[in-house]
Amino acid sequence: MKKFMALFATSVLFASMTVSAAGSPSAAVVASTAAPASYVSEGFSDAGAAKAAAERGMSAGEYYNNAIVATPGVPNAVPMGQGGKILINGVPTNLTASLSKVNSAVASSAVAQAAGLGGSLLNVVNVTFPGANYSVATINFYVKGLAGDAKVAARQYVNGVWVEVEVVEARADHVVLNLKSSGPVALVALP
Repeated sequence: MKKFMALFATSVLFASMTVSAAGSPSAAVVASTAAPASYVSEGFSDAGAAKAAAERGMSAGEYYNNAIVATPGVPNAVPMGQGGKILINGVPTNLTASLSKVNSAVASSAVAQAAGLGGSLLNVVNVTFPGANYSVATINFYVKGLAGDAKVAARQYVNGVWVEVEVVEARADHVVLNLKSSGPVALVALP
């Protein structure tokens, strides 16, 4: 019992001693001056997402929402995204299309194509269906601000040529298309 009391008294003495240590200036400096990783300041949760978005030419908001808000070379581009389920060969799926920005040459060509149709280009996006094997993919695009009575034409850039795409339906904020392949798709508002 004496040994226990001696040990207890010693531990109380050590525990009650005030320990003063200087703060670590290196840790404080690092915490206050370290810049967050650039992907964080750009709105990405991790470097992998930032890299994937960069490969598709997208901002963080565009990447996480699978939408194209602005397209360089397209004046007054209307935000576009996938707006609903995709039918593959007429069958509903859980498939998600992958949207990305087009390069400036395709954007310029789409602007010219819209002018040739007598309309104005709403936007042009690159559409792919990763892992899908299909002859017709019916995709619903969300097209922000599209009027319910709007007339819309669609064209897809296939092997260097703009080909007509069937517009299944155009309604407020949505355009439904039947696509036969992946690639750049231009939506044109007609008069």
